[in-house]
Amino acid sequence: MPDHYGPAHSRGALADLASNLGGGLRALFLLPPPERRWRAFSDQVVLLALLDMALGLAGALWRGGPAGSFVVDALPRVLLPFALALLAGWVVSRVFRRPALALLVAVSCLSVSLWFDLLGEALQMAIDLEWAWVEEREQAAWSVLFGWWAAALGLSATRAVAGRWLRRLAVCGWTVLVAAAPLWWLPYQPLWQADADLPPEDRPDAWAAVREDVLYRQGELIEQAAARLSPQRPGMADVFFVGAAGYAAEDVFLNEASLASQVVEERLDAQGRAVTLANNPRSVHVLPMASVTALARAVRAVAQRMDREEDFLLLFVTSHGSQNHRLSMEFWPLQLQPVSPQALKAMLDEAGVRWRIVVVSACFSGGFVAPLADARTVVITAAAADRQSFGCGNGSDLTWFGRAFFDEALRRTFSLSEAFGQARALIAARERARGYQASDPQMHVGAEIAPRLKALEQRLLRRAIPGTREASCAPGPCAGDGGRAN
Repeated sequence: MPDHYGPAHSRGALADLASNLGGGLRALFLLPPPERRWRAFSDQVVLLALLDMALGLAGALWRGGPAGSFVVDALPRVLLPFALALLAGWVVSRVFRRPALALLVAVSCLSVSLWFDLLGEALQMAIDLEWAWVEEREQAAWSVLFGWWAAALGLSATRAVAGRWLRRLAVCGWTVLVAAAPLWWLPYQPLWQADADLPPEDRPDAWAAVREDVLYRQGELIEQAAARLSPQRPGMADVFFVGAAGYAAEDVFLNEASLASQVVEERLDAQGRAVTLANNPRSVHVLPMASVTALARAVRAVAQRMDREEDFLLLFVTSHGSQNHRLSMEFWPLQLQPVSPQALKAMLDEAGVRWRIVVVSACFSGGFVAPLADARTVVITAAAADRQSFGCGNGSDLTWFGRAFFDEALRRTFSLSEAFGQARALIAARERARGYQASDPQMHVGAEIAPRLKALEQRLLRRAIPGTREASCAPGPCAGDGGRAN
């Protein structure tokens, strides 16, 4: 073993660790370490392993949040790279009959790997933050990072051996084959798993939906929500809101239904006229669960508080959608029926709602347009009947449609048509940037409801301008308000 690759005596565990990390950092850039850089001692193997495990645990905690659990079953996979590094050192030392190479190769591999694991955490962070450039090249980025790491491992081991190039090439090959290659086929498992990433049956709140107190309060929660509604204002076309988050396993749908309720109340003068249903363990004690039956009951309860001849009902449903145009109503272990376009139309018809605004945020939601469209209905969907929409999953706060339509466009205009046009452009730009197939959001505006929406838009616009009569009496009613259309 060349003398300059490590002295025989330790300068102390931390000093040796700093020296090895410095050598690993140079190896990251495929540079040889300076003279006497590697400190090949057994305690360094342990320290490098503990430091790398702490890095992985910190990254998993940052991504998943503190609500989770330590995964003991992940330890074998997490420790595997360290075992492989030791095995690679042993193989090289046996092939070349140099026992001193065993620890040297292992320490060099672990020192290099820690820096690449840090790069891997940074890459995963960029993916989680939905950086467009990274998302478009995610698979290629991981492949390049793996190849770069394997090359750095091989070169760092090669430089520990003197001799002809063929001998050094053999060291490189053995190191890459033993220390790196097996990890290409074995997926990494983090030591920390967020509750939100667990299968529904394994979560701490897995049985929230079927606790007795929750089940028996469902009707009461709907009645309480309806009782809290602000009364309809005679002579004014009020907007009432019913929202439903259908899929319990992902918080994005609860977030989106809650945001939609807030924005509609603020922007469409619907303060106190909103009811939200949600399938989510976090909301079972405060919001009714979302099912076909509960949604129909909520629509009826809200309709009873409306003037059905002049008021609008904005019905918003967000969930996963299927190619046969069904919206998931899922809250494990309950067996809930999906929502079909025909079911939505039936519940609106039975409640006697005349002026309808139906917004559906889901894949393939364009299939709801034709069954719901008529002269007194607006239908807005996040995608065409044969297209997917994007942005769901536990890593998202809102879907792309929900963010673009409610959180961005509707905050800038009182016109649903203008908000839809702006949202459609925002979504299309984001899809083009990532190379995704266009979701192609859809909108239908009935001939009879269109002038009523225009009148509502004008009233909201006047209300927003300081000094006007509508602004001075908002949010209460103004006598003789021109909200009713012909």
